Order: sequence, then C-alpha cells, then structure tokens
Amino acid sequence: MSGWQTAGMVALPVLAGWSVVRILVRVGARSGDYAAAAFWSALAIGLGLGGGPGWLLAAGCVTAVAALLAHLLVLAVRAANRPQATVDPAAFRARLLEVCTADGSPPALMTGVGPDGTITVWGLEEAGVPRDRHHPSGACPNCLLEEFVTELAVNGEQTVRQYRAQLRRRANQLFVLRRGVISGDWEAELSPVRGPKAPYRHATCPVHR
Repeated sequence: MSGWQTAGMVALPVLAGWSVVRILVRVGARSGDYAAAAFWSALAIGLGLGGGPGWLLAAGCVTAVAALLAHLLVLAVRAANRPQATVDPAAFRARLLEVCTADGSPPALMTGVGPDGTITVWGLEEAGVPRDRHHPSGACPNCLLEEFVTELAVNGEQTVRQYRAQLRRRANQLFVLRRGVISGDWEAELSPVRGPKAPYRHATCPVHR
C-alpha cells in the first residue's frame, strides 16, 4: 500500500470525526454535517469490509456510533431547552378545555408532567397551545392534568385512578386523549414515559408529594 493510499484511508475517519464535531458545536441546520458523517463513516466501513485494514473498519464503526450519539444529544438538549412559561393553573386548564371542546378541535393530544414539574402538551399547536414547558404557578401539575382529563374524557375518572396507581409505583405516565369520530366523545388512556420515569413530587400536594 502506497503512502497516498494510507493517507487517504486515514483521512476518512478524520473527516467523519470532524463532521461529528460540527454536529455538536454548530448552531442551526446540521443536515449537511449528518450527511457528511454518514458518508465518510460508510465509506470507511465499506473499505474495511472490502479487504482494507481492520483499523479502518473499526474507525468507521466508531464514527458512525459517535454520529448517532451526537444526534441523540442534540435532540436531548433541544428538549431540555424548550421555552418554559409560567401559567395560571385555572386559566390554563380552561384554555385546554376550550380548545378541545370547540368546533374543529384536534382529534387527539398527548400531555404529561415532566420531572421538573412542568406540563407539556402535544397536538394542540395549531389551536394556539405551544409545545412549551408550562409551569402552573403555585399548583400541583399532576392534579391540574387529572382535573382536565376527568372533565374532558368520558372515562376520565377511571384513567386518573390508573394514573395515580402508576405514580405510586414510581412510573410516570402520559395521558393520551382521542376524540371519537362518530360520538365526538373524548377518551383517555395512559402511555409510559420514555426516558426518566420517576414522577414529579409536589411538596405541598397531599396526593402527589
């Protein structure tokens, strides 16, 4: 193997690694960096499998895994940095009910309480409820959601009992609510949280502390 060939092989994981670094430190769109990391890593792996040196295959696998981990880290940072808004508990609950009972309301939504005690709602963005972290000032976020689900869903009370049972087992849950196409009634069910599962404890709440 000539010196030029060796240098070219060494350059492949270096370029892939540089793309991974750019994924981590760059602000804004990263699609080009993802494509570059995938391309150089795949090329290194392909050459390694095709009779190239073993270190090239190993390096290509390392940079591919590093690119995947960098992507997951970027997603985690974005989730953690979602805007946090302090809301009036009664007004926030009333707003959710108003959106869900209005004509043309979204057919489904998902909501839950994060480990920091904030409420996130998915599915109501087009109705004006952003996917922010909503902090209910002075109120227990779990109780707020339980009251909302109980009032909105025909099986709300049963679902809330299941929710509290899961929280007692230290298994945080999300509420998934769907509106019936024919009946128009909302029904609720639980979905396990993916990620940190310890539920939030509100110090002054007799139920969720």
